Amino acid sequence: MQVEVYAGTEKVRLYLNDKLVGEMATTPEQQRRALFTVPYAPGTLKAVGVNGDREVATSVLQTVGEPTRLRLTADRSVLQADGEDLSFVTVEAVDAQGRLQPNSAAEVQFTISGPGTIIAVGNGDGASKEPYQGDHRSLFNGRALVVVRTSRMPGSIRLAGSAPGMSAAEVTIGTEPGTPRAELP
Repeated sequence: MQVEVYAGTEKVRLYLNDKLVGEMATTPEQQRRALFTVPYAPGTLKAVGVNGDREVATSVLQTVGEPTRLRLTADRSVLQADGEDLSFVTVEAVDAQGRLQPNSAAEVQFTISGPGTIIAVGNGDGASKEPYQGDHRSLFNGRALVVVRTSRMPGSIRLAGSAPGMSAAEVTIGTEPGTPRAELP
């Protein structure tokens, strides 16, 4: 396969599973690009940017395994219980090592308990016909998003997600008494 590496360094070294594949210059005349032909092998592909003899930058790609579980990550751990505060929860399909599996398009079913509601679901796929309101969403490039809104009651909101063939996941978001917002005239 062809591996293109763009680097703002004098040259770049490419390693496949810790074995040097080659070293190429990345000059402005080459548009800072090095092109390597590499036999496919699962594992780690590492590009190292070099100035003189000094390694100054590194970028690593790893082969990802099959999705084994979901991961839910809330953007904040505590919200205001004012009926308007929102948490954006990222949903990801990950492999056994916790790496994002970008090819997963599994449909994720969500359940929520506590003083909050799901007000929107999305996945960034502009061609998707799925509604933005509901309790399920297909992953796009291994990801989706759930928007949770608080009620006016403080407590803990628990959002859980499940998908066929993967371990379920959950996240807990705390809420505390909110500061009343000023009404607009």
